[in-house]
Amino acid sequence: MVSLWAAGAGQAGAQTVLYSAGPDSAAEAGPPAPSGRGAADAEIVVTGARRGEAKVAAETEFGEEEIAARGADSVQDLLTRLAPFVDAGGEEPVILINGKPAGFDRSILSYPAEALDRLAVLKPEAAAQYGEPPGKRVVNLVLKKNFSMLNADAGTDFATAGGQYGSTLSVRRTAISGDVRWNAQARLGASNALRKTARNIPPQDGVFDSVGFVSALDGGEIDPALSLAAGRPVTVAAIPPGALTGMPGLGDFAATAGALYPVDPDRFETLQSSRRNAALGVGVTRPLGNFSAALNFSASRNSNEGERGLPMASVIIPAGHPASPFANDVMLTRPFAGERALRTDNASTSLGASLSLTGNIGDWQGSFAASYSRNWADNFLESGVDVTRVRQLIATRDPAFNPYGVWDDGLMIAVRSRTKGENMSARLNVRKTIVNLPAGPLTWNLTANTGRNSTQSRQSDASGALIASTRVTRSQSSGQMSVSVPVSRAGGAGLGWMGDLTLDLSASAQVMTNSRLQRGFGGNVSWSPWPIIQLRAAIDYSDNAPSFDQLDAPIVTTINRIFDYARQEIAEPVWITGGNPDLKRGRRQRLTLAAMVRPLGSEVLTLHLGYRQLVAKGGLAVFPELTPTIEAAFPERVTRDAAGRLVVVDARAINIARDTSADLSTGFALRTTVGGGKVPGGAAREPLQVNLSVDHNMQLKSELLTRPGIPVIDQLRAGGQSRHSLSFQASIGRRGFGVNLDGSWSSAGRLRGGDEVFTFRPPLRINLSAFIESDRLFAVPGRKGPLKNLRLSVDVNDLLRSYRRVTREDGTVPAGYSRNEIEPLGRVVRLTVRKKF
Repeated sequence: MVSLWAAGAGQAGAQTVLYSAGPDSAAEAGPPAPSGRGAADAEIVVTGARRGEAKVAAETEFGEEEIAARGADSVQDLLTRLAPFVDAGGEEPVILINGKPAGFDRSILSYPAEALDRLAVLKPEAAAQYGEPPGKRVVNLVLKKNFSMLNADAGTDFATAGGQYGSTLSVRRTAISGDVRWNAQARLGASNALRKTARNIPPQDGVFDSVGFVSALDGGEIDPALSLAAGRPVTVAAIPPGALTGMPGLGDFAATAGALYPVDPDRFETLQSSRRNAALGVGVTRPLGNFSAALNFSASRNSNEGERGLPMASVIIPAGHPASPFANDVMLTRPFAGERALRTDNASTSLGASLSLTGNIGDWQGSFAASYSRNWADNFLESGVDVTRVRQLIATRDPAFNPYGVWDDGLMIAVRSRTKGENMSARLNVRKTIVNLPAGPLTWNLTANTGRNSTQSRQSDASGALIASTRVTRSQSSGQMSVSVPVSRAGGAGLGWMGDLTLDLSASAQVMTNSRLQRGFGGNVSWSPWPIIQLRAAIDYSDNAPSFDQLDAPIVTTINRIFDYARQEIAEPVWITGGNPDLKRGRRQRLTLAAMVRPLGSEVLTLHLGYRQLVAKGGLAVFPELTPTIEAAFPERVTRDAAGRLVVVDARAINIARDTSADLSTGFALRTTVGGGKVPGGAAREPLQVNLSVDHNMQLKSELLTRPGIPVIDQLRAGGQSRHSLSFQASIGRRGFGVNLDGSWSSAGRLRGGDEVFTFRPPLRINLSAFIESDRLFAVPGRKGPLKNLRLSVDVNDLLRSYRRVTREDGTVPAGYSRNEIEPLGRVVRLTVRKKF
């Protein structure tokens, strides 16, 4: 008889193999049993560690069959699909590779999911064991000992409503041989622009003409002499072709009398920019003495190009001007340059490298990671014609300026921002068992981080003249010390009757350029009185300083289409995002209570309940939705013209006086198998893997105090925030095929915008994905063909083509909140073909 079992709580990594020799195996029993025992009673027990096991036991584990049933193309894709089983809050987990910290090694995320032997979600106390803040979830990726794969993926996606198409192509090579592994991947992607003409959206107001024309100021007859020359009353006349190179005469305008060249403005506006991207990543890991070393290189290039309308200008040409053959003042209305649209272009390039070392030095377990990256960003935005400058040129009768001719690009209002940055980071983590207590080892953990970020930016106008130039260099260093104290262990001596009880304590400090020392501390208690119940309580307090990106990220200017609650109309202001060097530090206090119950004593059914309370003072927040209340609190962030129309909104991160929130989360996860067993011929058939998870969150409190003296905003009553949200995921499949369905829903929220109250009804968003490996279902065994090692996948995003509905109290829909204006892309279908070689 041979039996194998993996240890449960408190015995992470332990694996026991029991060999016993019975009467039927006497010949294989080996040496005689010790005196006093018969051969039938001989028993040998061997206990060892499972390959790649972490220092903390797994709370949930996914084996090779379950991973294969998900149909994920990469480890990153797999983590996304397993997110409800990792962290219902959606926070990115800490990654271990074969039980060791990944450090800055992100190449593991591009490995094929087939390279995994198993994926383990560790118990909550694992965060402190690996020098991470309490409450962070830790995922251990255990790779197969030997694995080799070369594959190519080709995909195409399209919006079912039409107007948008995209494609991707990637090639990946992965090889694992024991402790040596390497991975290389190249990826290309592109998608066309979604134009406004592809959707039924009302065009913007105004006159749009591809040539231009002159008209009388009062809309009547331009000039009696022109009407006489044309033989009829003339109220409009197109710009004559000869006017591009010289000043036209009355006869030239008589030839174009009454001519107009109107165009549809929607032709010159994109709802979604065209996109291009390319990425290359190479990583290698191998033993280096007593350490394991991982070296990674990455490069990427992303760009997008969009159009935001036909730039038109209207200026008065006075009588007597060299460009006017008319007796009266006339209005010239013309495009900037024919059918040239306003442009918005963004491009970014990044190069990076990282080195990670993990291993032991005596009784110390440690890891060191270092990374270096450089990035370049180019942002260009045209927002319209500089009509003020054109009027000045006309008023001064500049002989070099032809109002009808080709206009210089310097007459376009445009901003170009170029930014380049450099970042260096290093992280050191050491762990050691201080003493072995009756309940287990007392572990001491120290983590030190340091980083330096340098950013240089330059802003110029359409002519290339310098507007602003900045250069900022910041350094940041931090450290965290934690102690994990096992108080009791189920079945152990002393307090063993209490079950498993662990206490984690941590303290941290951080210092940044031009900032005082920030401190933090926290505590985490994990208690499992019985194997089916796990309870956790955590509290932490910290001074929070803004990150490098929040301070120095490249400034990006775009045009954002929003509803202006103050004027009850749609506005398209210049929208500024990026780093804000004026951000200050804040303080945060968080309390977390959580319970997990497995009533069946296994991972088949898991129930969880959680409560979280957060109080942030002087903290950091993204710029909220622009309402009259927010505008009153941050007037310096909003610019309006003389008529009160929105012109510019500075939407970079802000400091807030106080943010208080509390929420209650509940949910369950079901994992089981159906079918399986033997098929005719004696072959084994894998069972179907069935998974279902449902998570509900109820927001109990959400209050925002933007600045002292400003009324507190109850975001649940008047801030548009939903009180209830629900997410679910259901999947069924096995190696060879599978189907996954996931979705989300939120309750309605109310927002007070000036004197109006608006109701926001978030959509029920459902996504569907399915895959099939044709050779496992249709190919003839032993025969090669085009179906060999081929996987076909289909993903449908926003299956119901839903959108956020907004109404006033009387049920009317505000301008700009129609379906196509809120969610123009709609349902998107993606088809992918994957071939393994």
